[in-house]
Amino acid sequence: MKYTRTLLVYLAFSFIAAVLIILLVGTTPSDTRPISFLEKGGLACIFILCCIIGISFTLHPNWVRRYFSKFKDEEKNTLPQGKRSFQGHHPDCSTFQNHTVQWKERTWCAGCFGLLIGLCVSILLMILYAVTDFQFTKMMSYFLLLLGLFILPVVYVEILYRSRHAIVHVVINSLMPLSFFIITISVGGITGKFIYGFFTILLCFLWLDTRIQLSKWHHRSLCTHCFESCKMFTDPA
Repeated sequence: MKYTRTLLVYLAFSFIAAVLIILLVGTTPSDTRPISFLEKGGLACIFILCCIIGISFTLHPNWVRRYFSKFKDEEKNTLPQGKRSFQGHHPDCSTFQNHTVQWKERTWCAGCFGLLIGLCVSILLMILYAVTDFQFTKMMSYFLLLLGLFILPVVYVEILYRSRHAIVHVVINSLMPLSFFIITISVGGITGKFIYGFFTILLCFLWLDTRIQLSKWHHRSLCTHCFESCKMFTDPA
């Protein structure tokens, strides 16, 4: 119940964040000047830096914890003997078999692999956006904003109702960083202000964290209803 309440709080705040973005662009005067080339560049640099940090977490999910921890691998040291090993930070059991993919002789978490692809593509698109003088029309920016916001619940729903094919999970998760890119440039384009684009990037962290909480909740649900006795993900009493 504790994790369910936490998840509901995350979902509520994510919905409020989306409403705030819509209200922000909806109250922007139609004659607002386009965002300047310098502000575009600053927004792009921050977004790309955030993407690079995200990529580091897809490659090494617990690197911050390991860096500051006295233990080299806290997870392994806290697991009792007899527990299952992990592949792509998922238990190597049949329940989580479709949560991983094989690529270049390495087992990847399908969700992280999808995010990695989306982050790399988003960096390339943001560089292209920053170095060109192309400006979207207001109508096109509104359409892109709605598209970006629509992708978020699609990703969330797919996590809860997983396809049996890991590749589908990879594709859907790759769309999430792209939605962040679309939403960020749309808000910057409509409002014409760097600060609003930066505020949107901060909200992207909330939406991403909500996706992580959904994944954790789903893992616990699968583990709880699994017939195996290992119970790698369980709710504390």
